[in-house]
Amino acid sequence: MCPVSNLWDEEFSPSTAARNTLRWAHEMGAVTLGEAYDMLDQLELSNDVPEVLGEDDTVEGVREELEFGIENAGPDTPLSTLL
Repeated sequence: MCPVSNLWDEEFSPSTAARNTLRWAHEMGAVTLGEAYDMLDQLELSNDVPEVLGEDDTVEGVREELEFGIENAGPDTPLSTLL
């Protein structure tokens, strides 16, 4: 079995927006990929969207990327191993 970080690198290559979202969620207290995913609604309602995602990316696009990451790496994957 491969370590989680290898799964992340080999099977899930997140965009800059997804990585920024994971950093934001980590700063807001998320510890796992699943917790970061659960915080997307909070991000969507916050004033942080342009700062986190920039002008061209959407919360929905990041949601799809994180769903793929959860399917491959698992919801309990620590954010500290992904950032």
